[in-house]
Amino acid sequence: MLRSPRLLACLLCVVVNCVSASAQISPDDSLKSLHPAEGLDVSLWASEPMVRNPTAMEIDSRGRVWIAEGLNYRMKQRQFDSMGRVEGADQIKILSDTDGDGKADKVTVFADNIFPVPLGLAVEEIWKDGVQTGTRVYTGNSPDFLVLEDTDGDDKADHRYALLTGFRGVDSDHGLHGMTFGPDGKLYFTVGDARYGADKRKSGDPTLDVLDQSGRRVTSTNVGATLRVNRDGTELQILSSGHRNNYEAAVDSFGNVFGSDNDDDGNRGCRMYWVMAGGEYGYQHPDSSRHWAEELPGIIPKLVGTGNGAPSGLIVYEGNLLPEQYYGAVLQVDSGTHQVNLHRIVRFGAGFRSDYGVLLKGDDDWFRPVDVSVAADGSLFVCDWYDAGVGGNRFSDQTTGRIYRVGAVTAEQNALTFDGNNAIEALQSPNPVARLAARDQLLRQGADSRSELLWLFQDANPVVRARALHVLHALPTTGDADVAEALLDPNPRIREMAVGLLSLSDQHNPSDQDLDKIMALVDDTDAGVRRALLLAISNQPTEGINVALQELAAAWDGRDRLYLEALRGALIVREPDFLQDLFNRLVNTAIEDGWDEQPIAVPPFYPVGTNDAFLRPQDELPPSNAASRVLGLAWVLQRSETLPAIERLLSHNHSPSVEQAASLALVGISDPAAGRLLIKRFFAAGVADDGKLDIVRQLGRGLSGDWNQLVDDESLRKVFMVALKSPVLQVPAIESLARAKMKGFAEPLMDIAADDSQQAIVRVAALTSLGKMTHKPVAELAAELVGSSKGSSSGGQIALAGLEAISLVGDESAQSALLNVLLDNNMPLDARRKSLQLVATTSRGADAVLSLQKQSEIAADLESEMSFLLHNHSDGRIRHLAEQQLPATSGIDSKKIHNVQAVLALHGNAGRGRELFTNHKDAACARCHRVTGEGSLVGPDLASVGMKYGERELLYHIQYPSGAINYNFVATSFLFIDGRIQNGLVLDRQDGKITLGIATGQQITIEEDDVEEERPQSVSLMPEGLVANFTEQQLCDLVEYLRTLRHGDAVQQ
Repeated sequence: MLRSPRLLACLLCVVVNCVSASAQISPDDSLKSLHPAEGLDVSLWASEPMVRNPTAMEIDSRGRVWIAEGLNYRMKQRQFDSMGRVEGADQIKILSDTDGDGKADKVTVFADNIFPVPLGLAVEEIWKDGVQTGTRVYTGNSPDFLVLEDTDGDDKADHRYALLTGFRGVDSDHGLHGMTFGPDGKLYFTVGDARYGADKRKSGDPTLDVLDQSGRRVTSTNVGATLRVNRDGTELQILSSGHRNNYEAAVDSFGNVFGSDNDDDGNRGCRMYWVMAGGEYGYQHPDSSRHWAEELPGIIPKLVGTGNGAPSGLIVYEGNLLPEQYYGAVLQVDSGTHQVNLHRIVRFGAGFRSDYGVLLKGDDDWFRPVDVSVAADGSLFVCDWYDAGVGGNRFSDQTTGRIYRVGAVTAEQNALTFDGNNAIEALQSPNPVARLAARDQLLRQGADSRSELLWLFQDANPVVRARALHVLHALPTTGDADVAEALLDPNPRIREMAVGLLSLSDQHNPSDQDLDKIMALVDDTDAGVRRALLLAISNQPTEGINVALQELAAAWDGRDRLYLEALRGALIVREPDFLQDLFNRLVNTAIEDGWDEQPIAVPPFYPVGTNDAFLRPQDELPPSNAASRVLGLAWVLQRSETLPAIERLLSHNHSPSVEQAASLALVGISDPAAGRLLIKRFFAAGVADDGKLDIVRQLGRGLSGDWNQLVDDESLRKVFMVALKSPVLQVPAIESLARAKMKGFAEPLMDIAADDSQQAIVRVAALTSLGKMTHKPVAELAAELVGSSKGSSSGGQIALAGLEAISLVGDESAQSALLNVLLDNNMPLDARRKSLQLVATTSRGADAVLSLQKQSEIAADLESEMSFLLHNHSDGRIRHLAEQQLPATSGIDSKKIHNVQAVLALHGNAGRGRELFTNHKDAACARCHRVTGEGSLVGPDLASVGMKYGERELLYHIQYPSGAINYNFVATSFLFIDGRIQNGLVLDRQDGKITLGIATGQQITIEEDDVEEERPQSVSLMPEGLVANFTEQQLCDLVEYLRTLRHGDAVQQ
């Protein structure tokens, strides 16, 4: 049964990791709910009972589909209400279509009892004299990397053994998984962070500790990893680390490795990445509070951020059946969002860029695709776990599973299979199992296959040429010579590949002979070739390659993060004398070339504002100049040997952008001498206030870490004394003092906080900073400032900052003081509201609020805020109590409060969100807010709101707009002489007239002479409950649109 193709115009709503309210539907009905992209069709190939709970899939050279099943998922760790262990399950099956009708009709159980669940599946066919005599299957079953072998060709595994052992994450999908073969004949696979396993890995424990078959011990404590090993278990290598749960690896014909990393815990952190050999990918990095730490030098940024979801299997599609745009793309299955993602791979600079599309989308909430494979004819097969949930220690069903075939609407099917005698033809197959069998056959033929391979290497298709070159390289006598010839190839992808192959010749380093050959490419015009060269020589002694390193460093364009990271790998361990000489040369060139004052690209040369930000092929960073290229290299190396060069460079500088880049470079150098240079720059002639401001901020960052020994430095004290007297620098200086915990400045800050003549924003900064310093005397001052607002209509920002300071000091009396304000109805509403927010932050405080609510002591005007905070509390116990005790409604109209977690679990569509923002009949935001010049300005301009707030904060402000009112947008209540009242935002006062913006988005004018009294309001002009009638999907779409509003971001899209 076929479904007509439809173009997916947008991503549809999904719920991740929660049991759907919808029920199972039949395989045929589920098929009807699938939407392939334009030009494609989808058909049902197999379903239960032939397949149940598939975890991984592969297709062999004969078109048979191999499935790993996991019926006993997590059965070592927990009991399920309606399910128990199924004996003999956890099988690997072979499904066949014997009559050619497009549906499986035969099942063979290859192996069973692979308890507690086989994860990952790689198939190796064994051929002899044109006949397949057996099969080896590789699968993950932590702690073991299992091999299941059929030695007699009857499709039954009769030999089972552990190729390797020592992987953590037993009975966990965060353990060992993701097996696949590369074009080099090696096995590539992944290990997650080993959380949630029956072996109870603790933080800091190794995720793997393995002795490979060549006697080498390989261990890693850096959470998830991508690895490679020979089929005999020798030469185990870690290719990348710093992942969370990278479920599978995919390798293209050039040897590039891609992976998908799963982080669906409300972080919008799922990603697809390219492996730079030896790369660190940032998960749980100790020096970063960001999710993937991509702002740090030494971290390789992702290719694509896919937001929420549960990505699992992926492949690189190299078939011709599907339309041209799919060729070479990474196809990534996401069981959380019910879809197969399409990521076009574009070679860009030293690496790649990609984007995000959808190949197949399902409306059935039980549709949970987990793996995708390509058949010999180029069609795709997608296996479906089919369950109400996926991952997260739970599942709901042991009886269902489906396999779908995706093909082109109009295409001739031409299967390139392997029959034991057509190796050159089969090497061109889109099916990786056929290609592996062909490779093995050609290697068995030895030198006799060389002429055919050289002929194939002349093919017009670079993908086919790459496959031929891999086999040529493996021929024992002529391999290196043939690859060396490829160093001269006109195609840069072939040259890059040749460099990589020759660099593996001697214990993963180039031999002396090969080193001479690849060094000829030091001035190659292609950044990808030079990046490969940098990786190849990173372990070589400096002597002999010093000139090459200088040339390669000088060739960086000042914007390409991947090339810069490759430079870091090659330079980070070099001798001090070499680095000083290198930077002196680079500075000499920069001074000779000169630079202007135009904006430039600055570190980290990649967008890091949100977890799912990434660079698409069309995105552009600002340009670079001669100075910024030196400073970018200094930033990535973080070596003190760069300091003299930086100082000399800055002595010639008049560019604010270069000054900023220098500050970013200096703050990453642990040597306090870098801090002293920043201090010196503060007093340098020609450094404008913007530059001084950046210096003050970076000093705060550095002093909170390695520069702490400078806190008593007299020149540093002078910096802050000057800054505290400057209207431009006061606030950032106060914030930096707090960050560095410089308590020696507590008394000057106390004076500022108590000084009525100071601007409110400065006093606010002083109060909150004293709180962050835990300077206890501030609590008494803050209490006085808060108390002085008693009886007023609004506490104002000073009182609210005082409450923040009391909370931050955090002694035993803090909660009592906040509760006193909360319960005092003579205190202004904004002060009581702030007290509620601060008290409810902790579980102890939330318990107190719930107790007070039970006694009816919480004022009615705070019930909405209280309900929102407690229903969305970070502590699950508090949320549960709130559900029992409080209605999930707000305001006198009892309007619905949306659950933040439920909204965050959805996948938003910015296009639909923009329509809601502009035109919704009840909540058209554009009536009051402006975006890039469009809309009204009754409320704040939202052009940059996506950089200011994350999703949780946006959801809070949308649903409870009075919770934190921008002080430039505090509304005023006007009492007229005739008794009328008008609320609005004062936009203008002149000539006896007052122009107001009102809640409808309109502007009105009133006469000053008609006004008897005016008072600031404690509630926002934006009414509560505007989105109460939204569905959670609509609210998710609106938030998704707001997140795109990033005016002023460093990346111009």
